[in-house]
Amino acid sequence: METNTGFDFKGLDHVALIVNDMAATVDFYHGKLGMPVLHTLEYFDDDDELVGQHWFFGVGDPSNPEAHLAMFWWKDGYQTLPDEVVQPTAKPANHRAAPVGSMLHLNLRVDADRIEEYCTRLAEMDVPFRHAVRYFDPDRPHVMRAVNKFNEYGPHTEGALMSSVYVTDPSGIQIEFNAWLSGWEKWPNTAVPRSNEAPVSSDA
Repeated sequence: METNTGFDFKGLDHVALIVNDMAATVDFYHGKLGMPVLHTLEYFDDDDELVGQHWFFGVGDPSNPEAHLAMFWWKDGYQTLPDEVVQPTAKPANHRAAPVGSMLHLNLRVDADRIEEYCTRLAEMDVPFRHAVRYFDPDRPHVMRAVNKFNEYGPHTEGALMSSVYVTDPSGIQIEFNAWLSGWEKWPNTAVPRSNEAPVSSDA
């Protein structure tokens, strides 16, 4: 089998998809298909209003236990546009939203200690990239904040949750190289799945 001598990918980490109702998504993938909920995230605006959710559903690969489907739901996203509007020409109220059913990005797992090397390699090849290190927001512990560097490496400090490098392929598909860091183990998985109606309770 041919090996990759440039980037030592550790396998598929996740495929990120956009859904129109997180409560229904949790019921289907967790409740009906039995996929375990590995993690939950929520996104908030500057006024601390909930604007989106991100749920991780394990795909059950014993050799790659963190491999998952990453489902994103955005409040007031494309699913709230009138039926007669042709997507994605119109834009919803939530600027983060992407069309329902679309792929957000493809994630390939890498070792954390090689992120700097890969940033250097991309820069040498003149491939534009963004390096993002995510942390707990010190003022809002339920919020994740990113420290971004464009076309350069940014070392992480104590408490970092994850280190990610983003590139875009010639067709516009976003690819993420991701390494989970020790701080991730402390992330609270307390989110309740939402829809654009009232919140739905869940024991997931």
